[in-house]
Amino acid sequence: MRRTLLWLAVVGLAAVLVWWTQVRPQPVAVRIYFVTSADGAATVAPVERTVVGRRTPEILRAALEALLAGPSAAERARGLVTEIPAGTRLRGVTVQDGVAVIDLTEAVASGGGSSSMLGRLWQIVYTGTDVPGIAQVRILIEGAERPGLGGEGVLIDRPLSRPAVFPRF
Repeated sequence: MRRTLLWLAVVGLAAVLVWWTQVRPQPVAVRIYFVTSADGAATVAPVERTVVGRRTPEILRAALEALLAGPSAAERARGLVTEIPAGTRLRGVTVQDGVAVIDLTEAVASGGGSSSMLGRLWQIVYTGTDVPGIAQVRILIEGAERPGLGGEGVLIDRPLSRPAVFPRF
């Protein structure tokens, strides 16, 4: 009986140690991107957030959820906005070989003109590729590949990388 209790205590301690060192979510600093005006054109600007996660897909999911929540009141006061329509939800995230596949609801493709579509595209791509281990982003809408975002001709038919300099749109 004593040996069994000792064995259970050791196994329980080992399980707690594995959880604590390998599984337990940790705070991670990430950058998400909102839209701002610079020299008469729109562009993206980074904002720091602290999210909780341990593995790349968890961190990416948390960063995207923060992006979809939009800028804080203080950030809005600094002129930061989001082009991602209210009601856009994250359906899923997978990461394989440096490519993040981000599945969003149909709302992401609604409303706005070409500048708005480019803004939301670059917000998603820059936020996704800012997570370590992710070089490209593939956007799905309602689980399906689409040739473009909205009716504006903004192509999303392949994985996208971030440009070397912030885009102007």
